[in-house]
Amino acid sequence: MSSETDRLALYEAVLSLISQKREETGDRTLGADMEKLIFDAQFRELEAEILDNPGAFEPWLIRRRRYEA
Repeated sequence: MSSETDRLALYEAVLSLISQKREETGDRTLGADMEKLIFDAQFRELEAEILDNPGAFEPWLIRRRRYEA
């Protein structure tokens, strides 16, 4: 499952299962940590993609300098 499409399909399936189990149990916090992990991973991937190829976003991006100790 190395392709982006497969990864997104997996994320969708996991989030769907979490939602289904929440409905069944009535526990709104069930799977919250896993859900946060998935959303954080998606945001990191999106951020990396934008920084690698900013396109129309480039004028709004601010380059961060990495400070070395």
